[in-house]
Amino acid sequence: MTTAAASTATTDEPDEKPARGDFRDGVPFLGGRLWIDLVNTRPVLGSPPEPVDLIATPADFARWTALAGIGTPGEADHARSHKLRAAFDTLFETMSAGGPPEGAALDTVERSLADVRLGLDLVHSEDGLKVVERLDGGPLDALAVDFARFVCDYEAPRLKRCANPACSMVFYDQGKNNRRRWCTMSLCGNRDKVARFRSRHGRDG
Repeated sequence: MTTAAASTATTDEPDEKPARGDFRDGVPFLGGRLWIDLVNTRPVLGSPPEPVDLIATPADFARWTALAGIGTPGEADHARSHKLRAAFDTLFETMSAGGPPEGAALDTVERSLADVRLGLDLVHSEDGLKVVERLDGGPLDALAVDFARFVCDYEAPRLKRCANPACSMVFYDQGKNNRRRWCTMSLCGNRDKVARFRSRHGRDG
C-alpha cells in the first residue's frame, strides 16, 4: 500500500480533480468501473474504523443498483451479489499485483456471464443508422459484463488503493499521467493537504 505523501500540493492536481458523481446520495461511485464500485460497497468508516456493508440487505442492494443505473435485482440476486463482490475483490488484489485473473474468483464471474444475453438494435442518429448493443438481463449480468470487457484491456499499474492508509477504497486510474493517489480529492486528498499544511505550519512556528 502506498502511503507516502507528495512533496507539494500541486503534484497531485492534474489527475486529482474532483470528479462529478463521486457520490450518489451518499454512496461512493468512484472506482472508475462498475465492478470496482461493487468492491467499494464495503468501506471502512467511523472511529474506531469498522467495515460497513452498503448492500447488507436486499433493499440496500436494490438501492445500490438503482443508483448505479443497472436496473432492479431479482429475488436471488442479493445473495449472489455478495459472492460476486468477493470474487471481484479477490481479482482486484491479484490483478493489481500484476497477476493473471484466474481461479475460483474468475469461475464465479464466468458463471454469471453464462446467463448473459446481448441483443442488437438499429437506432437512427444524425449520421444515419447505427447498431446499439442491448443487455437483456439484470444487475448481476451488467456487473459481469463490465468486468469481462475490462479484463480484456487493462493496465495493472492503474489498479490502485487510496493512498490514505485509513481508507479502504480502490479504483482504476484513468488519468493520462496515471498519478491519481486518492479515492477522491473531496475526502482523502483534501485531508492529506490539510495534514501537510499543519505539519509545515508546526515546523515554521
